[in-house]
Amino acid sequence: MQEFTLFTFPSTHQALKAERVLQAAGLEGRLLPMPREISSLCGLVLEVDREEEGKALEVLKGVVKLEKKVRIRKEQGLLKDIEEVIELEGQGAG
Repeated sequence: MQEFTLFTFPSTHQALKAERVLQAAGLEGRLLPMPREISSLCGLVLEVDREEEGKALEVLKGVVKLEKKVRIRKEQGLLKDIEEVIELEGQGAG
């Protein structure tokens, strides 16, 4: 089983910006369609490996507006379960 963290955003613009910011910082992140189990105004999430969660959050929170941090587990590439949802609203750039 693989563990990932998903970051959600209030808009597609913020999600795209987050992906660029992570790449510029040398971190890997993948934009994916929003899983049905998670709601957001934006239809995209940024997925990062769990080991990179702390670094990614530090890079993102000063540059983009974040909504939630969702810790998930995947099995064979599919969402197996949601471990934790942490509200991040009010953090990040406006």
